[in-house]
Amino acid sequence: MKHGIILFLSLMFPALLLAEAPVVPKFPDFTLKNLDGESVSLSEITDNGPAIISFWATWCKPCIKELRKLNGMSDFLEKHNVTLLAINEDGVRTRPRIKPFVRKEKWEFSVLMDPGNKVKVAANVAELPEFFIVGEENAILYHHSGYKPGDEAEYKEKIEALFPVVEQPNAAEDAGE
Repeated sequence: MKHGIILFLSLMFPALLLAEAPVVPKFPDFTLKNLDGESVSLSEITDNGPAIISFWATWCKPCIKELRKLNGMSDFLEKHNVTLLAINEDGVRTRPRIKPFVRKEKWEFSVLMDPGNKVKVAANVAELPEFFIVGEENAILYHHSGYKPGDEAEYKEKIEALFPVVEQPNAAEDAGE
């Protein structure tokens, strides 16, 4: 019995050493135009900090509810250095409604256009809304499909856990004032 255990361990130990770390899925890099026609690249955003990517459309009621909540979290996101990107998936017929809709909503984040749904397909997005937290090197750190009221609390928890805010000491306090 003792020899059997030693033999088993001697065979398994090299396999454990060769085992690779889990592969973190990557969000496909993209460059899309925002509503002002400017190019926005995911890798340029994530080089400077994490990003939230939310896929949405003007006809998708849960998408609108989610984006309204996320827009209300702008101070929180800024504090955690997180950039919000909303990728629109409207078709040709409803695309002209997007810019007036966003203006009416007074959204403060970047709305990107995905004509032909290329990014949606590359990211394997199955339904709207679809929410991702993406970190360095476009690593997908969190993914959520659909939206129901209260999901934003879970998003906040994930962001706080992944990107804690380091409070900077007040310069006046350091000077003894």
